[in-house]
Amino acid sequence: MSNNKPHKPALKPLQKPIRVAMIGGGVNSAVGRVHEIAMKMDNEFELVAGCFSRNPEFNAESGRQYNVPTHKLYPSAEALIDAVANEVDAVVIATPIKSHAQYIHLALDHNLRVISDKPLLANVQECKELLARVQPDNTQVFSIFNYTGYPAVREMKRRVESGAIGSVFKVMVEMPQDSYMRLSNQNKTHAIQAWRLEDGDISCVSLDLFVHLHSLVNFVCGNTPLAVNAWQRAITNVSPGLIDEVDAVIQYSNNLMVNAWYGKAVLGYRNGLRIRVFGTKGSLQWHQESPEMIEAADEAGNRMLLDRISTGSEITAQPRYNRFKAGHPSGFIEAFANYYADIAQAMRDEKLNAYTLSTGIAAEGLALSQAIAQASATGRTITL
Repeated sequence: MSNNKPHKPALKPLQKPIRVAMIGGGVNSAVGRVHEIAMKMDNEFELVAGCFSRNPEFNAESGRQYNVPTHKLYPSAEALIDAVANEVDAVVIATPIKSHAQYIHLALDHNLRVISDKPLLANVQECKELLARVQPDNTQVFSIFNYTGYPAVREMKRRVESGAIGSVFKVMVEMPQDSYMRLSNQNKTHAIQAWRLEDGDISCVSLDLFVHLHSLVNFVCGNTPLAVNAWQRAITNVSPGLIDEVDAVIQYSNNLMVNAWYGKAVLGYRNGLRIRVFGTKGSLQWHQESPEMIEAADEAGNRMLLDRISTGSEITAQPRYNRFKAGHPSGFIEAFANYYADIAQAMRDEKLNAYTLSTGIAAEGLALSQAIAQASATGRTITL
C-alpha cells in the first residue's frame, strides 16, 4: 500500500530548538499552559506563533503569557498555517477532539510535523484516513501520551522487559475521577466543557481516559489487544445518557489479561490513575498521585518501596530525570516534558525511540475504545 502513496517532499532539517506553532491551548484551556511549559522545559522546542483561541481576547492574552509577539498571533488555524508554514518545523494541536483530523491534515498538507494532544483522532475511520497517508511508525505525527513520561513508569517498563518479574499474566489498570459527580452534586455542571458532553461511536470518557490506559499497558508490557468484554454506564446524568463509568476485561497477546476501570463518577478521586503488573516472579504497582514511588514484590512475596535512587533503579536515576535531587518530587509537567523531549529526539533521528508511541499504537487504542463501546452495547465479546 505504501508504494502507491504520493511522493512527499523531504521535511525541513531540524534545528535546536525546534520551532513550533500552536493551534488551541490558550490560557483558558485545560492543558494549554502544560504544553507550553513542557515543550520549553528542556529547551527542545520554541513556541513562535499561534492561534490559541478563536476568541480575540483569549488569543491575545495567551500570546502575552506565552511570550509570542502580537504579529505572530492569528485568528484561525488556516491563517496561522498559511502564514508560518515556511518558518516553523512543527504544529502542536491542543484543541477539542473533533477538530484534530482537520488540523492534522492541514499541517500535513503544508509538509509540517504534528504533535497532537490525545486522543490523536476521534474515531476509527479518521485513523484509517490518516494511516492511508502516513506509515504507522512514521516520525511526522505524534500524540502526547504524557503518563508514559513518568520515570517510574519507564523503570517499570525496564523491569518487565528484563524479565525481573517473570512472565506477566495480569494487569489491573484504572483511572477513576470524580469531576462529573462532584460538579453535579454542587450544581456546577456548567463548568464542564461542552465537547466533553457528547458521545460518538466512542464514548467521550474513553477518548479522554481509556486511550491513556491502553498506552500504559502497551508501553510497559508491549502486548497487543485481541478481544474485549465491557460494560459502559451513565451514572451522573450530567448529560442524558452520557457514559461516565466503564469496566472492561481485555485479552492481550501472550496470555495477558487486563482489567480496566475508568470514569468520572467516583467521589474522592481527582485522578486515580494506577497500574498494577503481576508476573510469575514478582509484581509492580504505580499510582499517579505518588508518582516517584513503585510498590514492588519479589518472587518470595516480599514487599518493597522503590524510589528514584533505590538500588537497582536504572532508568529513574538517569540525569535527564533528576532536574533536582531525590526527595524533591518531580511530577505531571515534568513527565509531559520528558515525552516532548522524546518526540524531539525521534523527529531529529527520523526514527521512533523506546519511549515514543507510534501513530499505529494511537490508532490501536482508538480501535480498542470502539470495541469497548460495541461490547457493551451488544453484550458480546468483540474481537479486534
